[in-house]
Amino acid sequence: MNRWLRRLLTVCWLFLIVLAPIGAQYFSERQEIAIFRLSYYGEPRDPVPERRTVVQLGRVFRYERRVEARTSEIFRQAVGAVDEQIRSVFINLGRFDVIGLTHRLDYENVSAFADALRRYREDSAEFPEAVLLGQEAFTAEELERIGGGFIVVIPSVSFYNLSQDRDGDYNATIETSFTFLDVEDLSTVGQFFVETSGSDRNAVNAMRQAVNGIAPQLVYRIRDMDIFQIRTGILEVAGRSVTIEFGRNMGIERGDEYAIVAPRITALGHQTVDETGMIVIREVREEFSIGYLLYAQHGPFVGDQLREVPRFGADIVVYGNTFVDIADRRTVLAVGLKAVPSRGYFGWRPLIGMEVPFTGTVLGLLFPLNLYLGGEYNQYFGRLKLTPSVAFGVGGAVPFNPGLFGDDYFVSHLGGSARLTANILLNRDSMLFVEGGYARWFGLYDGLVPSELTRFFDGYGGILIGAGVTFK
Repeated sequence: MNRWLRRLLTVCWLFLIVLAPIGAQYFSERQEIAIFRLSYYGEPRDPVPERRTVVQLGRVFRYERRVEARTSEIFRQAVGAVDEQIRSVFINLGRFDVIGLTHRLDYENVSAFADALRRYREDSAEFPEAVLLGQEAFTAEELERIGGGFIVVIPSVSFYNLSQDRDGDYNATIETSFTFLDVEDLSTVGQFFVETSGSDRNAVNAMRQAVNGIAPQLVYRIRDMDIFQIRTGILEVAGRSVTIEFGRNMGIERGDEYAIVAPRITALGHQTVDETGMIVIREVREEFSIGYLLYAQHGPFVGDQLREVPRFGADIVVYGNTFVDIADRRTVLAVGLKAVPSRGYFGWRPLIGMEVPFTGTVLGLLFPLNLYLGGEYNQYFGRLKLTPSVAFGVGGAVPFNPGLFGDDYFVSHLGGSARLTANILLNRDSMLFVEGGYARWFGLYDGLVPSELTRFFDGYGGILIGAGVTFK
């Protein structure tokens, strides 16, 4: 009897060991979001007319003609475009069931809106037919529908400006506030501001740039909110390949990163969470995803809890290179900055960058600047990553005196580079790297310029040696 009892206890113990980690996992669920339409504080008026003509003869005759700018019309277009940007962000994130509302409500009336919902819940029998909040009237039926959502989103234009500078360029600025209200307990669970800007010779294009800048910032700010971050768990482990719950059904994308987390009780009895590892998503299916293990203190194991690590969506790389031309016995130094999109990519990634080559330019005339586009392929080996890349672009300079060359950017070279970069992951947010390769920039005006500028217009390049740091 004792033998059977011991066997039963052993089976129960093994059962608990296997299932306890899985039972401890917490999985996010799709959340209902009700989004108000964008509100604003009246339409702006131009402080200065776009064109003004005045003819005056003494004190007797005066003729004045004003042609108003299209600021109000552009603003109305912008409001509609921002509305669509906001709605598309929540839909494309994949983790929300979006309820679209036709009302506009500014954040100053959030408390009044919460009070109205509270009064409706407490005594709907005596609730008036309509409640006026700001410039919007809500019926009892509408409040009941809104109250069914888990989170209410209230966007509002808090600042708007469209101006023209002395050079004739239009500069547009939009600041949009976002307030999140939990209708379950009528509490504000978050608020932030997104400010974007644009500049163009055309006013509509300047405003369009400002509007298009809202989506990437909004995506990051939403994913950065703790209440909206995806919590999931490890379903299967095969070497460094990790299968996790959720895929396209929750908006997971290639290149997303998830931290392996473990709960811990501090010496004072407080509960906290430690990050013990990191994975990056390399493949996304409909209901699950496959990640690659970058590092882990132990494991990983089936049942480990994962938490989303929000990123803005691009790695920022700061570097310094040396080009050594053995034949010409010439060395050129360059410092650069490039951006490598990460969200939506795993192995192959595009890149865009600029660098300043120190080619002996007469800085009183020209500021040298190379602009380039390219791509890289990432091969992961845990914390180590090898990245071959190629890039092509134009070299040139920004004149300190535009009248000397007649352009804002003077093109003088064509070229590019091929390099192999070895990266080491220091922590979850930064990498150090060294790289080698070859770069060549061909001068378009070799021998056609005065001798004092020859070192700038001549071609240059050679064996490439460099190092730098990447901020994720």
